[in-house]
Amino acid sequence: LRGLTGEDMAELSAAQVGAIGATHIPGLTATGMAALGSSQLAALTTAQIKALAPSQVGALRSTQVGGLAQTQLAALSATQLSALPTDTLPALSATQVAGLSATQLSGLSATQAGSLTGGQLAALAPTQIGGLSSGFLAALSSTAFSGLTAAQVERLSTTQIQGLSTTQFAALSAADFAEFAATQVAGLTPGQIGALSPTNLSSVPA
Repeated sequence: LRGLTGEDMAELSAAQVGAIGATHIPGLTATGMAALGSSQLAALTTAQIKALAPSQVGALRSTQVGGLAQTQLAALSATQLSALPTDTLPALSATQVAGLSATQLSGLSATQAGSLTGGQLAALAPTQIGGLSSGFLAALSSTAFSGLTAAQVERLSTTQIQGLSTTQFAALSAADFAEFAATQVAGLTPGQIGALSPTNLSSVPA
């Protein structure tokens, strides 16, 4: 497999690609991965997906990433997910994003944060929010962050909240603050409290 060029890989049938043993998958070159067509990529089993090295995942193109089945996406580890190129992330549908586990989402990096769309973030269930790292959340633009629903904000941990910038914090609505739990309120930093408007401040539970 190491000797196969991108052109060679493109000539393989979907059945041939699906028949490649999982132990041989690491031997595929990045060029070979990028050359796979939609039917070939669809033929990859979950065992083959799990065997992909981060460098191979990083070679995928937007059309390939957008074409991954839910079962294939579910097979990616947090480390593999973190290897997806930033320009491929917008290709993921809201349904694909909604199917990712909190553990997988923990792999998203601060660099990738700017590539997710508001629609993708809105598709995350409140239970998935806890999987996002503080670094990822802190890297979101205030516009993107303000798109989170009150139910999503409610699930932010104290650590996640403390990592937010004052600009992000100020972008939250009164409805968001009304959902804050006592532990979230207790964890607010002086800078975050100072960034609140009078309306938002009055909405924070005592």
